[in-house]
This record gives sequence, structure tokens and C-alpha cells, in this order.
Amino acid sequence: MLTLSGLKKFYFLPNFHDMRCKAPRVAEIVRNKYHRDPLNGDVYIFMSRNCRRVRMIHYENHAYYLHEKTFVDGYRFVQVKFTGDGERAYRIDWKDLVAVLQAPVIKTLRIS
Repeated sequence: MLTLSGLKKFYFLPNFHDMRCKAPRVAEIVRNKYHRDPLNGDVYIFMSRNCRRVRMIHYENHAYYLHEKTFVDGYRFVQVKFTGDGERAYRIDWKDLVAVLQAPVIKTLRIS
């Protein structure tokens, strides 16, 4: 169950796809590459290159929280695209985030 609500600010990191990074490393990247403060409670979202895994990281009450959702083979998340250089964190609305997380795209359809 997702413990986040629409009261937070959500930012999508379009050119960050490294799923090996844990919360402290992502916070360092947010601070250095995207020039944002990762400790202010905002939620940072990034997606794997194949769009099968999404991670959300935020800092609250002196702790990092990591939320992850992964689809099985044949399904993936809606690919989020932004116009621009991609070197900035884009603000994403709660309703758009829910649409991305709850609407799988069928990559392949197998009919027997």
C-alpha cells in the first residue's frame, strides 16, 4: 500500500534510470545534478529504461523512504516524456502519478 498522499510535491527525474542506487545516493544525485534539496520532503520519482520498474524516494522524520513497483514480463508503465533538455526535475501532479502507477501498458499480447 502506498503511504504517500497528494499533499506532497512530486518530481520526475527523466534522465535518471539507475535502479542500483538506494536512497542516500539518489539524494546526492538530486542535490548535485538537479540542484534541489532532497531533505525537504518532496518525492522524487524515477523509472527504469525498460519502464518495468518505478521508484519513489522521499525524506521524512529523519529517515529515507523508498517505494518501488515492478511489473512482470509483458507489462510496463506508461512512458513519461517531457519537452526540454531533460536535465531538470519536472513537477508531476498527483493525478498524473496515479495514472502512471495504475495503468499498465501491455507490451506483448499472447493469444493461444
